Amino acid sequence: AYAPGKCRLDAITMKCILKTMKKYTHYTISLALATFCCTALSAERLSITPTEIRDTWSYPAGALVIGNGALQPISLHKAINPLKNATIRAVGSAPTQAANTIDGDRLTGWSPSSSAPESWWIEIDLGQVLPTQSLRLYFDETQSPLSFFTVSLSKGERFINSANVVVDGSILYSGSERFSFNEAHQLTIDLDDELVRIVRIEADRAPEGLPRLLEIEMESYGDNIALDLINKGGSVDVEAAIVAIAGTPTVMFDGDLSTMWRVNPLAKGTSGGSETFGDYRVDLGATYRIDSVWFLGEPLGVPPRLRHFYANFLSYKVLYSDGSIAPDGSLAWNELVSVPSDQKNLLENRNFNHEFTSTAARYIRLFYPTSEGGGNIIGGGLNSSNARLDGLGLVSEFQVYGEGHPARVILNSPVIDLGADWNITELDWQALAPPGSRLTMRSRSGNEVVEENHYFDKNGKEVTQSRYEKLIASFRGPIETNLQPGAGWSPWSETYTVAGSRFRSPSPRRYFQLEIELLSDDPDASVTLSELGVEYSRPLASTAVGEVQPALVEAGQETVFTYYLRPQMQNTSQGFERIVFEASIPLRFASLRLDGISTNPEVEETDSGFRLHLEENIRTDALIEIDFAATVFQNNTRFRTFLERDGNSETTRQQVDPGDAINSLEGTGDSVSLPVGDALLSGLQLPSVFTPNGDGINDVLVIDFDVLKIIDPRPIDATVYDLKGRPVRALRDAPGLAGHYQLSWDGRSDSGALLAPGLYIVHLRVEGDSTTRTIARVVALSY
Repeated sequence: AYAPGKCRLDAITMKCILKTMKKYTHYTISLALATFCCTALSAERLSITPTEIRDTWSYPAGALVIGNGALQPISLHKAINPLKNATIRAVGSAPTQAANTIDGDRLTGWSPSSSAPESWWIEIDLGQVLPTQSLRLYFDETQSPLSFFTVSLSKGERFINSANVVVDGSILYSGSERFSFNEAHQLTIDLDDELVRIVRIEADRAPEGLPRLLEIEMESYGDNIALDLINKGGSVDVEAAIVAIAGTPTVMFDGDLSTMWRVNPLAKGTSGGSETFGDYRVDLGATYRIDSVWFLGEPLGVPPRLRHFYANFLSYKVLYSDGSIAPDGSLAWNELVSVPSDQKNLLENRNFNHEFTSTAARYIRLFYPTSEGGGNIIGGGLNSSNARLDGLGLVSEFQVYGEGHPARVILNSPVIDLGADWNITELDWQALAPPGSRLTMRSRSGNEVVEENHYFDKNGKEVTQSRYEKLIASFRGPIETNLQPGAGWSPWSETYTVAGSRFRSPSPRRYFQLEIELLSDDPDASVTLSELGVEYSRPLASTAVGEVQPALVEAGQETVFTYYLRPQMQNTSQGFERIVFEASIPLRFASLRLDGISTNPEVEETDSGFRLHLEENIRTDALIEIDFAATVFQNNTRFRTFLERDGNSETTRQQVDPGDAINSLEGTGDSVSLPVGDALLSGLQLPSVFTPNGDGINDVLVIDFDVLKIIDPRPIDATVYDLKGRPVRALRDAPGLAGHYQLSWDGRSDSGALLAPGLYIVHLRVEGDSTTRTIARVVALSY
């Protein structure tokens, strides 16, 4: 959809582009297309739909859903009906009607084509084993209900043959309940957290009349976050040199009790020395609100023929992390559950479940000892002579439950290729963010990429390149090529919080990448994203590099700076007619020189600096020198600079890259530093006496001081004490940043009463990240 001054790449256009460039799994907009559709136009727009995000971005698939053309985090529930996602495993007759029993509609149902008992049975597979509270049956009230029948439940276990091998297709039912002379059309069976995967209902006698089963409902514990964890964007690692004995860690999340994961208790653990530990670390893929974990480790098979009966855990801890980083750079862990040593945990207690207060967690850690007091823990006890079996840390199913929307979901775009250097100007999005939820975004950009190939066999399984090359041609699948950031890419930008924000990564660039965070402070609130837009235009300058001098200044002292700006132009460059300066401190313009010649731009003061309206449009290479004055209080204070030009109906803005604009000068950036030191307070001006007598002369004590190097808000306090050390007046008690502060005292107490003449102590305190600075001065109050 094109309009004057605009070139919009809508979803259809994007599909054409992606289909044409299907060799790559990143967005590519060819230069020819861009030139064709955007000649002489001032701006273009790349629209990215939720469907394109789903198909090409990386994100935890289990944490997001797409519906009605919008993308939204999932919502977890408790007390679910798992039959909504179940399948009919087998049925005695009328198979086309069988699915009516689990469709959520009590107006539809299933009735066998024959009254023979061998026709009147049905088996349903939940697809996973779940703790279940109840099972309900609904029969058609216009017909007689089923009178004699049995309900059997299975955890999904299978029979074991004489070779101790699982018999595929077999089912071991762990419990059943028989009903006789039933006349009820609605039945409820209480199960009390019994583990269930398969339900079988079968008639014991030929029914009277034509019973019709309308619906089967179950109430299970909740949505299992960890089910199919790996495919849903999570992962699991085993810390240290722990050797797998049976299975792989992924089988802990497959919903099948017949598969298990066990580790060697003799392996060296994470603590070093004589003590060894098992240490599972599970990444859920997103930050969920979790309130319970279950570890299932039941043996499989009919005694005495068991496929596994290894030891579980003598003791263990469950830790969690929301992704916060500890001072040493590792994940910061907090304890969630602690289970003390108990011999029953090894062989008698097979399943463990823990409920706790809802907690935002991205990572879960199962940490347990495999040795104690220098000895190995084995099945019959610690170094026990009557130990029956060794093995430790058996987990058949690792289940995690919670409720509400995830607290944090991160999505990363592939490398997006614009086909040539374009001036990216704005990021926009269409989203609904109810109170308690928000969307943030970051960007990065560059001009160099590297290709990364991924090889697949004919079944879609990824293999190594060497393995791929050994496959015969008929067994080879596709090769997918991804672009990855190369040399010279910028770091991730500051966070975008408002749609329509100015692009904050270096530009013009050919490539860029986006990261979206969907955040929720309220479990009932979540963001719904319907479109993402990127505005870009022809560059004002091919490149523009800026450098500020001096690069090192004294804190709290006004300094005259010179900013050197060197734009370079090409035939396609639009040129610019304004220069915008922005900083976190006040700026005062002094002068401007263009290729050494003084000019008189019109100066417009802005909230964050000033804008210079040049006398002419700059369309050739030049050296621009701008003198300005500022007082720096914070290390690495940055002076951002932008080029601007008015188009047909809008203003185009281009960032200036920090760089080496003048080779003969030291420094290559747009930020200035302060001398190394731990000073937090400077420039204190505090008169020693004042006279609050109302004569208009020296009635107020004025206190001036500078706070240095404070980047994030930190406590800045000022309090007046009497000579006995009692506080009489709080002048300031609030966090603040680096900058100049001015406080005043009128000689009155906190209650408003004028204090008696005498000596008082003014106490200043600034709390930094690693040190605290205090200053105390005595002042005289006199009339």
